[in-house]
Amino acid sequence: MTTEASPALSLLERSLDRLGERVCLVGHDGPMPHWPQCRVHALTTHYGVYRQGGGADGGRLFGYDDPETPEAFDTVVILMPKARSELTMRMAWAAARLARGGELWLVGAKREGIARGSRQFRERFPAAFRIDSARHCQLWCATPEVPAAPFRVGDWLDSVHLEAPDADLELYSLPGLFSEGRLDEGTRQLLATVTAEPPGPVLDLACGNGVIAAWLRHYWPGLAVTLADVHWQALRCARASFEGLEGVTVVASDGLASIPARYASIFCNPPFHQGQKKDLDPVNQWFRELPRFLEPGAELRLVANAFLPYQDPMARFIGPVRTLSDDGRFRVYSVTRSIHGKNGGN
Repeated sequence: MTTEASPALSLLERSLDRLGERVCLVGHDGPMPHWPQCRVHALTTHYGVYRQGGGADGGRLFGYDDPETPEAFDTVVILMPKARSELTMRMAWAAARLARGGELWLVGAKREGIARGSRQFRERFPAAFRIDSARHCQLWCATPEVPAAPFRVGDWLDSVHLEAPDADLELYSLPGLFSEGRLDEGTRQLLATVTAEPPGPVLDLACGNGVIAAWLRHYWPGLAVTLADVHWQALRCARASFEGLEGVTVVASDGLASIPARYASIFCNPPFHQGQKKDLDPVNQWFRELPRFLEPGAELRLVANAFLPYQDPMARFIGPVRTLSDDGRFRVYSVTRSIHGKNGGN
C-alpha cells in the first residue's frame, strides 16, 4: 500500500470538519487515516489489505458481513469501485449502517468513473448534492430521509448457470466479482485441456467463485480440493457454492501467504497481470515461491495472456514447461515441479 493519500482521499480531507464522530470508509485500501476527531473504520474486500491491520486504533473490516462491524456510523464514505453493480451494493450497505440523521458521502476520481457514479448516487438519493471538486475528483453528500432496509449478503448472492466444457455448473456471483456472472474465456480454455483426473490434493489458486474446483468435482466428486482467493466476493461465493461438501476447503490468502499445505496439482488463472505491464518482479517472486507448495513431480496448470513472458521464469524456478493450448489470446501451460527441486527447494 502507498503511504501517499490518493487524490480522492485528499479531496475528502478538505471537508473533515463535516465528518461525524463515527466514520466508515467503504472500499478504502490505503493506510488508515489519522483523524483525531473521528473513530475511523475502513471496509476492504482485499484480504491482504485487511491482514496489514487497521493502524493504532484498529478499525479494519473485511467484507460486507464482517461480524466486527459497528451497528451504526455517523458518516459513511463510499469510495468509487470499478463495477457499477458493486457501487449499488455499497450504497445499500452504507445506508443500512447509517445512524439516524447521518450523512452518506461518495468520493472518486474522473478515471474511476465518478461522473456515472454520481448519477447512480443521485438516482438512489435524489437530494444528494456536491460538496467539493478538485484534481479531477468529486465529493457528494446525501442525508437519507427514510431508514434503509437491513443489509443481508444473501440478498446479493446471485445463482448463476455457467456452461463449462462438457458440464453445466450452478455457482454464485456477487457484485464486484471477477468475471461476474460469466465464465472467463481463459478459464474455459484451461478446463478444456483437462482430460484425466488430476492427482490430489488439488489447489484452485485465485479461485474466483470456484468454477475450476466445481468443474473438477463435477467429474471426480471425491477429489480433495482447496480453494484460495484474496477477494471477499470470491471467498463468499465459493463458500456458498461448496457449503456442506466434504473434501472442499476455502481459504482466504493474499497470493500464497496463507496456503496451508503442499499439493499434487495446482490450477490457476492468475489475476496479477495488468495490460502489458513490463514489471515482472512480482510475477517472478510468485513463481519463485510456488515450488514450496508443490509436491516433487506435481503439476502447475496455468492460463495467462499469450503475450506475457511467463515461460522462462516458470522453467527457471519450477521445472519443465509445456504449452497445452494457445489460441493467440490465451495460453495454457503445464509446469512440472522438478523432482530434485528448483530454487524453491525440496
